[in-house]
Amino acid sequence: MTHKRFVSRVLAMGLLAASVLSVTALAAPEDSSTAIRVDRDQTINAASDSVIDSPISVDPSQASGEILVVYQDENGNEKTATISAVAAQAENYACINAGGDALRVRQGPGTGYAILCNVYDGDRFPITGKTNGWYQILCNGRTGYVSAEFVIVQDGESVSKPDGNGDVSSNPLGQQIVDFALQYVGYPYVYGTAGPNTFDCSGFTSYVYSHFGYSLYRSSRDQVKNGVAVNKSDLQQGDLVFFSTNGSYPTHVAIYIGDGNIVHASTPQDGVKISSLDTSYYITNYFAARRIL
Repeated sequence: MTHKRFVSRVLAMGLLAASVLSVTALAAPEDSSTAIRVDRDQTINAASDSVIDSPISVDPSQASGEILVVYQDENGNEKTATISAVAAQAENYACINAGGDALRVRQGPGTGYAILCNVYDGDRFPITGKTNGWYQILCNGRTGYVSAEFVIVQDGESVSKPDGNGDVSSNPLGQQIVDFALQYVGYPYVYGTAGPNTFDCSGFTSYVYSHFGYSLYRSSRDQVKNGVAVNKSDLQQGDLVFFSTNGSYPTHVAIYIGDGNIVHASTPQDGVKISSLDTSYYITNYFAARRIL
């Protein structure tokens, strides 16, 4: 089975002062930040007061959470800026394995750095680097670090797969939906948003399905009315999976990706991630599943 590679994009965030730029990746020293050279397109006259506010494509193999940009202004002077990656190419995932305890994601590779958030067993995030026994991951739109001691590395090809004996899903579109959804692992969670750069849980499922021409109700409470009911034992790729903390109606929704895992916009702390249905929270709060395809 093939797995689509993530699309690497970085937000300029108003830092670059040339209106037309081309990006070329520079070789970076091992275990260091990635340097990206951004040059003006000499064939086009760029206005000196223009600001880039749209995503800039970056060589996927060079993308990381924080990227040093070297560029030329309208006068040909070399300048630098640091921009944050919204998503990064990742051939491997960090699967958290902390023995049931919350694992702290740090701002740097060591316990002396500030805590970004906590992650839990079965959570998976794209790996964007490794240094001094710490994996650099993309979590909630930010670069974070987790101790390699509590990480199982999984390659991207094995993260999503049909259950059972490896047969293809009864609906091939389910695999396409999963592949598309996985591009956004690591993106930020923002309540009330539905993409393309930030999501809440039902905004994420709505956005993914809208890409394939399906219209879902906006809230998780209403999305459980879409499609048809599915037993937990019969889940297929692309099915919506609902959870409830009150037992009366859904308070969270995710997309089933196969092999007992889901992808979802989790919380404002950890963003879009992959989780295992076999962990205690998702076992205790499982509510329902619906098949849209």
